[in-house]
Amino acid sequence: MFCLISGSKVVAKVFINPAVKKFLSYVKPYRRLITIATFCGLLKYNIPLIFPWVFKDVIDHLLSPSSYDATKVHYTMLAMIVLYLFWAVVTYFRSYYADQAGQRLVFDLRHELYVHLQRMSLSFYEKRQVGSVASRLLGDIAVAQNFVGAAFTNTVMDASSLFLIAFLLFHMNWRLALVSIAIFPFYVMLNKYFKSKIVRTSKLARQKMEEISGNVHEKLGGISIIQSYTREKAEEKHFFQDNREYLLYQLRHIQHNATAQSVIGFLTSIAPILVVWFGAIQVIYGRLTVGELTAFYAYLGMFYNPLNRLTELNVLLANSQSAMERIFEVFNTSSEIVDCPDAKELGPIRGDIKFLNVYFAYEMSKTVLKDINLHIPAGSTVALVGPSGAGKSTFVKLIPRFYDISEGRISIDGWDIRDFKLSWLRRHIAAVPQEPILFSGTVYENILFGKPNASEEEVQSAIISANAHDFICRLPKGHQTEIGEGGMKLSGGQRQRIALARAFLKNAPILILDEATSSLDSKAENLIQEALKRLMKGRTTVIIAHRLSTIQSADMIVVFHNGEIVEKGNHQELLQHSCGLYRELYEEQFDKKFAMTIE
Repeated sequence: MFCLISGSKVVAKVFINPAVKKFLSYVKPYRRLITIATFCGLLKYNIPLIFPWVFKDVIDHLLSPSSYDATKVHYTMLAMIVLYLFWAVVTYFRSYYADQAGQRLVFDLRHELYVHLQRMSLSFYEKRQVGSVASRLLGDIAVAQNFVGAAFTNTVMDASSLFLIAFLLFHMNWRLALVSIAIFPFYVMLNKYFKSKIVRTSKLARQKMEEISGNVHEKLGGISIIQSYTREKAEEKHFFQDNREYLLYQLRHIQHNATAQSVIGFLTSIAPILVVWFGAIQVIYGRLTVGELTAFYAYLGMFYNPLNRLTELNVLLANSQSAMERIFEVFNTSSEIVDCPDAKELGPIRGDIKFLNVYFAYEMSKTVLKDINLHIPAGSTVALVGPSGAGKSTFVKLIPRFYDISEGRISIDGWDIRDFKLSWLRRHIAAVPQEPILFSGTVYENILFGKPNASEEEVQSAIISANAHDFICRLPKGHQTEIGEGGMKLSGGQRQRIALARAFLKNAPILILDEATSSLDSKAENLIQEALKRLMKGRTTVIIAHRLSTIQSADMIVVFHNGEIVEKGNHQELLQHSCGLYRELYEEQFDKKFAMTIE
């Protein structure tokens, strides 16, 4: 009874939690399944309570030879077999419907969380490790699923069994029943003491494993860098320290768990001894039959199963609650970039881009771009140059609204980009980064990212335009060849041409390029430069330039320094500024190139 009251308090406390309330909204569609599972569970847990009572009658019947009736025993046992056949059926339906409700809940919650993560802004991922986010999507949701069984089915079933067994015990012999529950107060107090320690160490272990998961995901994703800088030993040491800390938490958890099992196991073991001791005396004095003592002993054994589950309920609910809080912490984090209430979609756009008095800061205290004013006419090619950290990459990220500006206005064809639906805006912008981002799968699947509903003829045309046809034909299975995670089975030039084919397929009027040929050999560079010229034709193109020799034909070159535009013009105009930053950068690169030629 003490455990039941304690367990009820835990359940009541948990249900008040905001994360749990939110979780219950996902449970609601499956309340019919849970109701059926609970009803079947009540039958599953309580049907076996009939047998000890029948066994009592059989034993007392056998000890009275004068009234011995074999036929009655046969009918009684056959009835029990039929009853247990029914028990097997309800056990099946209890497991089937409870597990189905849990798995459907996990499916809904995991899908919705993944959709939510897809819509989060870049700043969300810049502040978190990808492995940590993945652990919430995969691990925490699985832990939260336990709440369905613990709170909705097991609690009801275990409570009903405890009430029914307690009623039968007191009905048979109230004195013996009091003896049997004499240890319960100690049982509850010790259980609560040890479980609090177990919950704490379990939580610390989970937090550490999340940290390890994030680090492993990050480091294995950059294994080539680790190996090229011979950092294997340092990373092994770092992982050893993290893993050792996790081990210590787990060992402490095991120690608390083992102590709890031994101490509480001792209490549950002496309870039957006390019952048999006192019950035997009762039989000797004729206050109790042998059958009643046998049934009492059997019921006492059954009593501990639901009792143990109820005393462990606080651990299970605490773990589930913790997982829910971590899940809904992500759900409650809103994307910083969202559609305006009246966001619209327009027809085809020309790609005329204007920045008017634009300021931007990642953090309030640190402005990255200051008073940017720039007009990029439709169909023109504009190159952005400047030292590292000058603000070039941030500038191009503002065009597809990966970030929102702090002040000012960015427009396309005269419309503020905040007036467009995000999906519509980004459909009209194609980006080819310096390091192309490919995914595990086939060449064909990666190119289809540009236009998922494209025909095979459109894909083939994009491949040819990107100068990728020849090397793709030489692959073992052509464009159905698996390229590995990040395209690791391909060379840098091949990866870049697949990224270009993706951009050709998208056929967007605005193109953002992060100069992609600086680390390639001359043959690959020439192929990509040819493809880039075809891709840029007729599109508004913004290029982040690293080598000034590649952007001399740009319609306009914009020079950034410390987050400001300090110069703009074409190549010849900028070279005429004797003290200009562009000329300084150009001469520096030219001198280096000349020095390398001399060597």
